[in-house]
Amino acid sequence: MMEEQDLQELINKQLFGKLELAYFCVDRSMKVICCSNNLGRYGYDSIVLGAEIEECVDFMIGLDVDTELDFPMVASPAGIPIAVSLLTDQGTLTALISNASDHAEQRQLLQQKANENELLLEQTEKLMAQLEQASQQLEIKNRQLEEASRLQTSFLSGVSHEFRTPLTSIIGYTDLVRDNLLAKDGQCVLADAAETDNSEHLRAVQRSSKHLLSLVENLLDHGKLDSNEIVIRPQCIDLSDVFDDIGLLLKPLSEAKDIEFNTDIQFDEHAIAVVDDVRLRQCLINILGNAIKFTDHGSVSLQASLQSEVLSISVSDTGPGISEEDLQKIRLPFWQVADTGKAGTGLGLTITERIVELMGGDLQIDSTIGKGTRVSFQLYAPMLFDEAELTKVPESVNAGESHACDIKGRNVLLAEDDADIADLMVMMMSEGGVDVTHVDNGAMAIDKLGEQSFDLVLMDINMPVMTGYEAIAELKRMNDSTPVVIMSASTVESDRRKAESLGCYDYLTKPVNIEDVFQIIRRIVC
Repeated sequence: MMEEQDLQELINKQLFGKLELAYFCVDRSMKVICCSNNLGRYGYDSIVLGAEIEECVDFMIGLDVDTELDFPMVASPAGIPIAVSLLTDQGTLTALISNASDHAEQRQLLQQKANENELLLEQTEKLMAQLEQASQQLEIKNRQLEEASRLQTSFLSGVSHEFRTPLTSIIGYTDLVRDNLLAKDGQCVLADAAETDNSEHLRAVQRSSKHLLSLVENLLDHGKLDSNEIVIRPQCIDLSDVFDDIGLLLKPLSEAKDIEFNTDIQFDEHAIAVVDDVRLRQCLINILGNAIKFTDHGSVSLQASLQSEVLSISVSDTGPGISEEDLQKIRLPFWQVADTGKAGTGLGLTITERIVELMGGDLQIDSTIGKGTRVSFQLYAPMLFDEAELTKVPESVNAGESHACDIKGRNVLLAEDDADIADLMVMMMSEGGVDVTHVDNGAMAIDKLGEQSFDLVLMDINMPVMTGYEAIAELKRMNDSTPVVIMSASTVESDRRKAESLGCYDYLTKPVNIEDVFQIIRRIVC
């Protein structure tokens, strides 16, 4: 934007730089006291120092030093039309003479410049108004995005609860029925074919339920990644347990397809390292699950090593392979290689890659059409203990030590509004020798804690009358120090953080593994 001073400087430059001004000055006696040397150009050769100006210049006749006038067009002795400006200052009169044609041209040019500057000012004001409007719209969009993020978090929490609650019953009761059908040595209690078939049917239900749970977790994790809800929680774990569990879980899937499942674990038994146990298992299950799903002949191999505090993992298969073009696309959410005929959400690899990045690693995919695919990544996994110091491992890692503690006769208060899950938890804890008292909501839990003492409270979040969080807040107000463990279907990070802020002892996600409950009881009472 051009300031007024800048515009005036431009005008002066145009006037004095291009108009070829001539001038003369007279005193009160109207005699010339100074003049320019180019007056002859306009025919005023007679104007010299000391000359009487009225004798030299017609338009000066009858004027005095106090006269200020502008003559836009005057005929000069040289026949050139001139423009004259008379300026008075402290007893002197100065006449500025310029070519009238040039003067008009310059005035036209200056007017054009002024018009352009005015147009520029208008455009600038218009742009500023548009910028202000865009800023307001951006602020509105930001508020809308914040609200959308809040609604998404609320939606994820609700969806998680709606899916996980029935899955908890399905998986838990299926395990319970199957355990009742099988003897301790793994043989069917009733040897007839019908009971054997029932056991196989239950295995099918278990596989389908766990597959459904993994799909739900992938969908929820995808939403949580977009909302930055996933938090990596490194902890001291026994890597052997992780890979043993993964083998036991996925080997039946490979056997069902009649393909080999090979493992090459290149670290010592009971190697202890610090890594996020849950997310490491999730990544391994997603990668190995994909390898088994897309391999119809040959084998799937898992290789793992731990050197210089770096955990290296590689999964190779003899599947159909992936083209170079598709290798770029399979990292996108909801995308799968065409014509595979394999069901799925197309989220497993996307989520795995994002989680590996959150853990500080980088997922690598190498594939050759007709030969197979190799997926690998490395994670920083510091080793805090060697085998000689294994007895110092925390109780949550050293399972043998924790099992030595007897939990029979311990009192647990269960606050759970879902009757099926409550019956299942009561049954499983009772079989472990734990005395369980069940209530339907947080208010009843408060009343029961006022009547008797408990070693532990298992508290659901979403309950009628009084939620789990409200009940925990009330317990704090009452100075009740009974350890509280949240047992919730919500996987939203904000719920976990809220539980931590309220001083909860732990946070278990449904479906709950009963052994995790027993481990917590042992940590509290032993």
